[in-house]
Amino acid sequence: MSKDMEWMGILLYEHKLAASMLTSSVLESADPQVRQHFTSLLNQTLDHQKQIFDVMNQKGWYKVAPAPQDELSRIQQSFSMMQQQI
Repeated sequence: MSKDMEWMGILLYEHKLAASMLTSSVLESADPQVRQHFTSLLNQTLDHQKQIFDVMNQKGWYKVAPAPQDELSRIQQSFSMMQQQI
């Protein structure tokens, strides 16, 4: 494993961890300004995570198999049912 690949993997992991913590912070924020601040930080973190993932994927360091169409359809149906219940 190259050092670049290792460092990019660490960065990706840290961004995933930060996104998880920021999501909890957004959900727990009662103050609208604090919530907006955490939301902004979360969006920046998600953007950075995607950039890191794209580089790793392009270099072949993080391979993702496409989801089968039937699985995508099942997930979309489940999501639609959840939205209707809300």
